[in-house]
Amino acid sequence: MSKSLGNLVFVSQLIAAGIDPMAIRWALMGHSFHSDLMWREELITQAQDEIESLRMALSRVDVAPTTELIQSICDHLSQNLNTPEVLNLIRIWISDTEAGSIGGEAGELSRALDTLLGLAL
Repeated sequence: MSKSLGNLVFVSQLIAAGIDPMAIRWALMGHSFHSDLMWREELITQAQDEIESLRMALSRVDVAPTTELIQSICDHLSQNLNTPEVLNLIRIWISDTEAGSIGGEAGELSRALDTLLGLAL
């Protein structure tokens, strides 16, 4: 993407189009900051679906264990901001929660995601 070619995608345009800012953040965190990212419509579509799944999981009373997940998130962030792996860990937690695993606290995870990743859910 380049400004001179006119193929830039601006966050302000995505937000004006009604895209959830948290989905934009999620889509961007799915790739290492070390590599170039070619923006595709599929990225935001998948991110919107995953953010919705995360919100649904966090709205449950009984959720999969969260303490170990939060520690793993911190560990991966300390490894050169490994956000793609962090998102994978969260996806696994969502699947575990949907499968009926219990023992965690949704509020605790929600606060951690806001603090560590800026995901205000």
